[in-house]
Amino acid sequence: MKIAVVFAALTLLAGPSAFAAQTPEDAWKAGVADANKDWAKTPHAILKIQDSAYLHDGDSAVLQGTAGKPGSYHWSHDPKASGVLTVALHGGKISATKNGKSIDPATLMKSIPIDKDVDVEGQPTQVDAGVMGWRIFVFNQKNPDALNFKGVSYFPYDPAYRVTASFKPDPKRPAHVFRTSRGTDKQFYLVGEASFALQGKDITLPFYSGDNDPKKITTMSAFFTDDLTGKGAYGAGRYVDIENFGAYPPKAITIDFNDAYNPNCARSRHFTCPVAIDTIPLAMKTGEKDPHVAH
Repeated sequence: MKIAVVFAALTLLAGPSAFAAQTPEDAWKAGVADANKDWAKTPHAILKIQDSAYLHDGDSAVLQGTAGKPGSYHWSHDPKASGVLTVALHGGKISATKNGKSIDPATLMKSIPIDKDVDVEGQPTQVDAGVMGWRIFVFNQKNPDALNFKGVSYFPYDPAYRVTASFKPDPKRPAHVFRTSRGTDKQFYLVGEASFALQGKDITLPFYSGDNDPKKITTMSAFFTDDLTGKGAYGAGRYVDIENFGAYPPKAITIDFNDAYNPNCARSRHFTCPVAIDTIPLAMKTGEKDPHVAH
């Protein structure tokens, strides 16, 4: 009862506009702003990554660097190397040792301070098709890539690129292996196809998930190229995600191609990104532009 009264009071004080529904374009603008933060502003921003270690089972890595010199910290895979931090993966379990003292894996997944402006964070990830390992990042808060970042560049929002599609699930949800930007393989599951009309053409676009258990499929992604790929859009293709569709499989989904984004590998060599193979036979003047081309 108290909660209802407080909420009603706040509603009266805030006025009717405070709780107005967010438009798709407003959501897109907020997403672009969040992307800029995630690229360069947050403590674990993508462009603050200075080095990365991808560990298969049985692998280890040693962090070496000079105290007081944030830019000096890098991983060594020499088994004889010594350094401030050692990480190893054995039997599917990660271990970390800092200056001879064991570090809880839960701490590694959050942050291990190394030096002023330098910390390490790691997460489980696919290191080959269907093979789980670990990815360990070294973050430098003074990384020039982050300090010099000018922001993402998107085509202007166009509501014509927000479409409603019928969704045909694949009952088998077969595994599909993509080649990645690092020359490795990454596995996803083909969970269905979306069919929609755009610019007078009927389009069918496959969607993939990292999980093939229907009860666990809460997000689906398409990896696509189009007639602008390599001509103003990123050369390895772009991604678009679908969320909040309820229980899988949905009968219909809304795809907003204004939200189409470049894989992290477009700006950072420290990620493993699937190279798109599915094509939309249109010039998709929407979503994120190629960051390597002046706009």
